Amino acid sequence: MNRTHWTPGSLVKFDFIYGGCKLNNKLATYLGPEFIHRPDGVIIENHKVLLMGRIEATIIDKGVLRNMTDGSAASSSAT
Repeated sequence: MNRTHWTPGSLVKFDFIYGGCKLNNKLATYLGPEFIHRPDGVIIENHKVLLMGRIEATIIDKGVLRNMTDGSAASSSAT
């Protein structure tokens, strides 16, 4: 299920994004929106995820949200 709104704490799975992308087919925890407020007043919408096995969060562009699906089904089938 692809959706555009995710709740912080949701387990997500990334689909294939592009060749060589470190997010391809990975599981992550969605941490929430991460906005950049530029001095000229423009607000840039990014989002933060924590890839499984990592200790440092990754910032993604809002366009990558369309490549995320519900990861709970993926994690239960892996066990």
